[in-house]
Amino acid sequence: MTRKSLPKYVYEDRGYLRFIRRSRGQSVMMKEELGTPEFADHYSQLLKGREPTPTKRNFEALILSYFESNAYKKLKPRTKADYRKYIGHIRVIWGTKDPQKIETHHIYELHRANAEHWRQANYLVQVMVVLMKHARLIGFLKKEHGNPAKGIPLFKQQSEGWEPWPDDVREEFEKMATSRARLVYELCVGTGQRIGDVLKMRWDHFQDGAYDFTQGKGEKRLWIPLTHRLTDHLASIEKNGLTVITDKQGRPVSYRTIADEMRKVKANMEHSGAATYVTHGLRKNATIELYQSGCDDEMVKAVTGHSGVEMLKKYGGRIRQRELATRAQDARNRFEQNKKKT
Repeated sequence: MTRKSLPKYVYEDRGYLRFIRRSRGQSVMMKEELGTPEFADHYSQLLKGREPTPTKRNFEALILSYFESNAYKKLKPRTKADYRKYIGHIRVIWGTKDPQKIETHHIYELHRANAEHWRQANYLVQVMVVLMKHARLIGFLKKEHGNPAKGIPLFKQQSEGWEPWPDDVREEFEKMATSRARLVYELCVGTGQRIGDVLKMRWDHFQDGAYDFTQGKGEKRLWIPLTHRLTDHLASIEKNGLTVITDKQGRPVSYRTIADEMRKVKANMEHSGAATYVTHGLRKNATIELYQSGCDDEMVKAVTGHSGVEMLKKYGGRIRQRELATRAQDARNRFEQNKKKT
């Protein structure tokens, strides 16, 4: 659908049509299908400046209302995109249904029906929690009903997540990598941050031997001293733009561009399993190195920005348990020795 094919003041917006007339302060979602009598009637009312008639209570109206809410508008672009994807699925299957008639067992069945893709299934439940919370706020769901999406047991991750890169893969990658791919690699390992944050790193974030920034996920403010290795590598890099990672013209680059570049480097490596190790796994490498260096949970979180111990268990894996247990038993041995001396 092109802009020219739409009536005046009507624009596409998140899979719907929106009537926008700034001179009158009008901005209204239109759920009717273009070309139908219902659309024509609604459009005529909006041209006359009238408020739309009250909407029937269903998921379609609930979703439209949520898209207009401050809670949705305050989300980050990446989160908005994820929400739109899963809300779109809910809209297709339950668009005409009354939210009050959706019970916990319905959402449980939806979750189980998508069990083959456990991440997506869990995300559907999480989005349903958000939508049903909004349903209560706008009167679509009575207080005594509670939130039917809450309490549904989510599928557990079937592995420890992305694998850290083995030493032999890292050594070969360092030799084979392009200059930009190597820079991404060094930043991921050196700072322990997600690739999304690495691509947003600016040169003015690096001052006095440290990196001062706010994480994109969770908006946690961190100040991280640089390792000697990362300091030396950055000193060898020519500053070509505002961000550290740029294209030839000094402009920021997208995640897809970097993902493709990293993938091509690994495709040319001799290691047979190189392609199976993803960039996010380097965050796990950084976490493991911190534990191997003698850091406790709080010290690791101060660098990586992980929000809780559960995530540290995932990223630190068995290394975390082993290192913590070693230090604990060493402490017991020292305690026993001191007892014998007294």
